[in-house]
Amino acid sequence: MNAKRPVLIAALLGLTLVLATQFPQVLATDLSPQALPSTAQAPQAEAPWAEVRFRTDDGMLAYTSLGQGPVLVVVPGGPGGSGHSLRQAFRPLAQHHTVVILDNIGRGRSSRLSEPERYTLARDVQDLERLRLHLGLKTMALYGHSYGGLVAQAYAVQHPQALDHLILGNTLHGARSWQEQINFFNDWLRRQDPERWQTLMELREQGKLSGSPEAQELFGEAIKPLYWANRASPPLKSAPSANPNDQLNLQVYLAMLGPDPEWRVGGTLRDVELLPRLKAVAAPTLLLTGRFDPVAPPSVMNEMQRALNPALLSQAQVFEHSAHRPFTEEPQAWLQTVSQFLER
Repeated sequence: MNAKRPVLIAALLGLTLVLATQFPQVLATDLSPQALPSTAQAPQAEAPWAEVRFRTDDGMLAYTSLGQGPVLVVVPGGPGGSGHSLRQAFRPLAQHHTVVILDNIGRGRSSRLSEPERYTLARDVQDLERLRLHLGLKTMALYGHSYGGLVAQAYAVQHPQALDHLILGNTLHGARSWQEQINFFNDWLRRQDPERWQTLMELREQGKLSGSPEAQELFGEAIKPLYWANRASPPLKSAPSANPNDQLNLQVYLAMLGPDPEWRVGGTLRDVELLPRLKAVAAPTLLLTGRFDPVAPPSVMNEMQRALNPALLSQAQVFEHSAHRPFTEEPQAWLQTVSQFLER
């Protein structure tokens, strides 16, 4: 063996160590995209929502949850709607909170009642309290969307010490404001879609009220665009659920609004008026609506804010490019507003 070879090898090793300390280390992530395997660029799968059901006196109560941190409970709209359609919009909040979306009894994955007259706002409030106790929470943040805002208001009045934050999103305050919404829709339909309006009047002459399947189909198609600020080109909503239980439960809807729900407020909501009771709310409160929301317009939001205790220093915001769903039409602005409020 050549005696000079060990000296040469040692010199080469020393040079390698010197070079390694003088030049930055090249990692796999520094390589050009072409050099990376295709799987390295695949988007990470979204975490699944946990689906839970627990037993109550009214049957199995269902909810979904995602995330970690302080609990934010969300109550969907309707009445009769499930929380499935809210999952994608509320997912970003799960970065810093445990988001819990409730399916009240009669909706979504929860049990149905055999006596429809038992679908009441007061019974829905019981569901919320049962959920809080089930989760073992002393306090929680609560977000009520649309009809869910009525549940949230009633809960906040009845259990003021159980909430640390209250968010009332695109909601009403009782039968009076709900009737004003009905009148607005009907006036718009009569003026802007007289052909469809005439068909509805003919159905009424035949004794078919607005809760009938024929009238519901006509109303639904006519009114659907009004829920968006850009009626001509509304944004895409979340993909519908494959589970038929996640569709609007018309039995709940008619039980709470009556057999003629697009004409007059009846059913178990007919005497509900929460505005005089809102001074009992003790939690910091955020009120939200869209500039073009025909369901819960800014004027109704302002009524609710004036009814709250001034000492709460409540916040209110109108999203200028939204109608009834600012979390879909202005998701970044909505997320920032809600996140900052929950950090208070």
